[in-house]
Amino acid sequence: MYQVSVVTPFHNVDMSMFEKCAESMRAQTIGFERIEWIIVVHNSEPHYMPTLTEMFKDDKNVILKELRDGMHTPATPRNYGMHLVTGPYLGFLDADDSYTPECLEVAIREMQETKSQVVTFRREYELEKESLHPHTETVLWNQTEWRIVMERKDFQQDKMFSGLWPFSTSRLYDTEFLFKNDLFFSKDVMWVEDVWHTGMCLMKADRVCYLPQFIGYHYFINSGSIIQDKKKSYEDLLDCFRSAQHIIDDLKAIGVDTNDTATTLMILLTQYYLGSDLTIDQRRTLSDMIRPYLMQVKKLTPSKIHSPEECYLNYHLPREVLGNPENPWASPTLYDERNGWSAMMKILRSNSTTDFGRRYHFSEIETLADYQQKVPMTDQSNYKRLLDLQANIGESSILTSEPTSLYLINAKGQRVPSTQSHMRPYMESFATTLKHHHNLLVALVGLRQKQTNDGCTVETLESEMVKKYMWYYHFARGKRRATFSMSDDLFFKTNPHEEMRTICFYALADRDIDQLVAINTRRIADMFEYMSAHREELIEEIRGIDALRANEVEVAFHSGEPLANALWPNLQRIVAFGTGEYYDATTQMKVYTGQTPHNNGYYYTEEAVYGRAVADNSDVFETIPSTSFHEYLPLGSDDTAATVLSTDVKVGEPYQLVVTNSSGLYRYVTDHIVRIQEKQDDKVLFTIY
Repeated sequence: MYQVSVVTPFHNVDMSMFEKCAESMRAQTIGFERIEWIIVVHNSEPHYMPTLTEMFKDDKNVILKELRDGMHTPATPRNYGMHLVTGPYLGFLDADDSYTPECLEVAIREMQETKSQVVTFRREYELEKESLHPHTETVLWNQTEWRIVMERKDFQQDKMFSGLWPFSTSRLYDTEFLFKNDLFFSKDVMWVEDVWHTGMCLMKADRVCYLPQFIGYHYFINSGSIIQDKKKSYEDLLDCFRSAQHIIDDLKAIGVDTNDTATTLMILLTQYYLGSDLTIDQRRTLSDMIRPYLMQVKKLTPSKIHSPEECYLNYHLPREVLGNPENPWASPTLYDERNGWSAMMKILRSNSTTDFGRRYHFSEIETLADYQQKVPMTDQSNYKRLLDLQANIGESSILTSEPTSLYLINAKGQRVPSTQSHMRPYMESFATTLKHHHNLLVALVGLRQKQTNDGCTVETLESEMVKKYMWYYHFARGKRRATFSMSDDLFFKTNPHEEMRTICFYALADRDIDQLVAINTRRIADMFEYMSAHREELIEEIRGIDALRANEVEVAFHSGEPLANALWPNLQRIVAFGTGEYYDATTQMKVYTGQTPHNNGYYYTEEAVYGRAVADNSDVFETIPSTSFHEYLPLGSDDTAATVLSTDVKVGEPYQLVVTNSSGLYRYVTDHIVRIQEKQDDKVLFTIY
């Protein structure tokens, strides 16, 4: 008899993702052979079944079944698989996700020791692309405890049913308990089916075990999921709205306080409603269906799960949008949110008690219009004395509650304050660029400059990004998702006067580079020029460690091909900002890189990450969800001109960027100028002016 059963619905999954799923199953510490793995191939392309059959031909514990029923939900293949289960415990694993190695062993042990019917563990997540919404499973449980066991009479619903609680996959179930209570997935719930099923399981269990510290599941969030796809047909939307009705009605009937859950459902339905092409009659029908449920929702209380901004937005936005089918886009809350209200309010709330925040009454600001009315536009002259107080005396809480962690030096040699929160989007985007590649990172890091009297260092943005990435994202986290031509420690140990030589030596010695990355194309052009000017001595130095590679490099220099392609046959693309003032450097770089795809990457400035390139070989950028708030000042305006917001910019017009960020710049008029190319619902496309 198997120790545990796992049911996996499989629908046209990328095989590289499923191979990771299978690897995680084979790596289970209880032993793969002790797991009954039921894989239901659901409405998939014909080639998948033979591929999977071959993949598991020697695994007697793997049961492959094919199901074609025309349904677009994992509920039906899960139910189908449940009828085949023989193990005493049951887990659900999606085909593009994975278990951590000890997951099943730990969950089974806790199930047995606590005599629980349901064991819940934690999930980590990975985004397919950063534009997707991360489903962060934050909890209210005391996370210093290894296990929390609750009897039915002591259920703490405020913790059990708050946030993103309902995932069926981050749990293990007692099989007999499920069958005895007929706990299959509902045929009436065609959307977010986990909410209904998990709620029913929890409320019918006599004992439930939570493991606040144990991460057992790796969740891959992909753009093709039902939750992430905001544009739906009217028929699919009807299924979503009906499902929400069933979930709320059925959970209420068994005693669940559904306010938190209903709030989440309403905001999701609002996003679909706005993102789909509907007639006014269709919008009226949907609004009439959901209005009674919408009116029962109460405004959530701020907590570690729900910020004050989320509580406000999630209460007002559904009412204004779903309650106005004639013109849902007239919602004042929607207007503010599309223009960065949440980011702005988070910044103001965090800094309301600072000297700057008190002077301009941050605590009284509720809308974007309030902010623009109360706070004047600023420039470097407004901050110089304040930054001197911080850096020279060691003052604090002038601009931000969060301590300034460093000063970034801009092109004019001016100091721009930075906090850990400010640097986070830089580092996350930089890590996204590098991961899954063997990189040639062309960066001049140099030594840290002197420490100021408030404990900060002074750095260029380029230097800080590389150092912080190497120390935190690459070393400390222990997740080497990127590799480099140069060993990690050399980014810190190289004499500043020898940095370019060191980069060139290790770049030439490495034949396997597949991506070139730099802060701008000038760095890459300079690298190739240095290589060309010093090629003989570099080749001789390489010959001392790898004669074969030295010969390859020598041939590459004489091949007549673009040098980058001749040196690195695996080269896929170049990522470096190369428009605006770097246009000439890009032209020079392409002498060496030829037709290799070039991506402008992210538009990094010391004040903010303004956007990212829309595609390879394109000078167009798109704005991205940001932790900073952006306004646009018409170019050539006088001192009395007002800024406009992203939904109000005019295509073809140039604007000076005005930023409010988490490092203490408020309505700061930058030197950066963009020209608007296109407006879309959730972003603006622009070029560098």
